Amino acid sequence: MNQEPEARLVGWKRIANHLRCSERTARRWEREEQLPVHRQLHERRSTIYALPSELDAWVASRSSHPASSANSDNSSTRGRTVAIVLAVGLVIGLVGGLFLRQPVAPTEPVATLTADPLAADLYERGTALWRQRGEVPNARAIRLLTEAVERDETFAEAWSALALAWLTYPTYNSDISADDAIDEALLAADRAAQLDPSLAEPRSVMASVAQRRGLWLDAERIYTEALAESPENTTLMLWLAGLYRELGMMDQADAMTRSALALDPNSPPILTEIAMNDKTLGRDELSRTRLDYLWFDLGVETPVVWVGRWFTMTESGDYDGATAWIDQTPLVPFKPIMTRYVEYLSDPSRPGAERFGDELVTAHREGFPAWLAFYMLEQAELPDAALEVLDLETADGVFDTSVVLFYPSGGAARATPRFAELVTRLGYFDYWKVRGAPDICRAEPGISLCTQVTP
Repeated sequence: MNQEPEARLVGWKRIANHLRCSERTARRWEREEQLPVHRQLHERRSTIYALPSELDAWVASRSSHPASSANSDNSSTRGRTVAIVLAVGLVIGLVGGLFLRQPVAPTEPVATLTADPLAADLYERGTALWRQRGEVPNARAIRLLTEAVERDETFAEAWSALALAWLTYPTYNSDISADDAIDEALLAADRAAQLDPSLAEPRSVMASVAQRRGLWLDAERIYTEALAESPENTTLMLWLAGLYRELGMMDQADAMTRSALALDPNSPPILTEIAMNDKTLGRDELSRTRLDYLWFDLGVETPVVWVGRWFTMTESGDYDGATAWIDQTPLVPFKPIMTRYVEYLSDPSRPGAERFGDELVTAHREGFPAWLAFYMLEQAELPDAALEVLDLETADGVFDTSVVLFYPSGGAARATPRFAELVTRLGYFDYWKVRGAPDICRAEPGISLCTQVTP
């Protein structure tokens, strides 16, 4: 009897899910421990895949091999730096960016991080809960991580994870004061940084809080000082690149991201960042190639990669492709408004412009991400509605993600004095007056924003 061929696991995401580890760990296992991964060569690129039976056999060989425990012990030689990836998901408040960057708790073994096995267990369960997102998991993560640091007050990684959990908690629970949660996050981050200055996560918390409060120069200083201590930390490089991008300083953002790429050329977060920088800087073909590679070959099926490809389709007039691509979106709750957007763009007469603008503003009031609503309204040539979204979103001095404010294919909204007034709420002008005007001022020197910050 013929046996059915074994289904392949295509892309690092599916391989990592099968192994129940992070994609970064799976890649390291291939590089350092001969994880059986195959590459099918195509004309332009290769496809990464693995066979479940081979992966299972490899796992079994690791667990029975005498060297497996030694390999685990070798984690101490890598220092106490906790692995962190930049997962991309929906805008969840305090640590924004066009790439929707959100630090994800580490998945590396923690046996060497604390001598208390119960503290280690609390830490692992707490970080796993935090990765689930949502009010209840976030609250439970705070409780477990608090117990972990109470059992071992020197457990730097647990303090760091606790800081991240406090930072994101107000996103899900409107009953808690954001200021109180930020205070708790800063206390935990400070404790983690004192215990282990090499950790990147506490710095990210401190800088994120500074950014939220419009203290961009302080945030830049925090990242710069951290990089001086850890000059090859690509996570810090990406976060500093994100800060520059948020402020419209795209040349600095691009240079910092490429420095990170030189150190880690196979990192999906860095490749994603590069792809979107290429798009913002007008290198559309390069961006499209990178985005295709990330989605189809590496299996990086994240909102930012999806949105990047969708932007490319709508901007080029490929409305059939853009409509079909909506079926693949990770932003499932927003399919109807995105479909409506493509329908509106595809009709040359642009019927019911005011009504469509009202629909998008209403969608934003009901949870549609402000950055995406602003971009769509700019592309639909509805700057007044775009400014209304910006006004609503910046009421508390925060906008996720502000790189869309400087997107080169838009510009009608930012040409207005009202735009300059609104971004003043974000603290941008204090930064620009010290560091210089954003890059858009080279092409748009006469707009209100640029005339105020250009000598």
